[in-house]
Amino acid sequence: MATTTRRRLDPALRKAQIIDAAEEVFHGRDPGEVTFEEVAEAAGVSRALVYNYFGDRGGLLAAVYLRSFQRLDDELNEALRADLPPTDRLRAIIACYLDFATTDAAAWNLIGSAEASLNPAVRTLRRRRDDQLAEAWGGTPTARVAARAVVGMLEAATLDWLDRRDCSLDEVADTLFVLLWGGLSDLDAGSGDRSPTT
Repeated sequence: MATTTRRRLDPALRKAQIIDAAEEVFHGRDPGEVTFEEVAEAAGVSRALVYNYFGDRGGLLAAVYLRSFQRLDDELNEALRADLPPTDRLRAIIACYLDFATTDAAAWNLIGSAEASLNPAVRTLRRRRDDQLAEAWGGTPTARVAARAVVGMLEAATLDWLDRRDCSLDEVADTLFVLLWGGLSDLDAGSGDRSPTT
């Protein structure tokens, strides 16, 4: 009787394979409804192995979140490094969020996942993203408040637009720009702080 031997993959490759499968299973679905069994089956591994690598669903969601949002972070870094006037820089930041959301809606929906957002690695990533934006605006305390407000508005508005799709992408971008620029451009230096519009 012939027996088949399962080839042992390097742990990093196996983990990446499971994350790939999870991304596919999450596509078009609420991540909270996806079971470990579905991910394990899609990856061709046991449910126990998924638990072994990720601990719980929050850990798996966080792994997918971290991988997916690395691309968004790379695009944001490019926009922040660009030598652009403040209005163009803000438009570039808005475009990064909206482009990412339209090209990878499944990953974008992870923003709304409470399990993923509670993960320490995800919290660290989000804090780092806010800090990078604040640094581009001078790194002051008011810049940090502005950065968090901008990210929060972009995330909430984009999630709502993905759910409804009741106006065009250009209309969303223009509306977000008007709302955000109106607030950012009115910030003054206050106690020596540099304005986020610079």
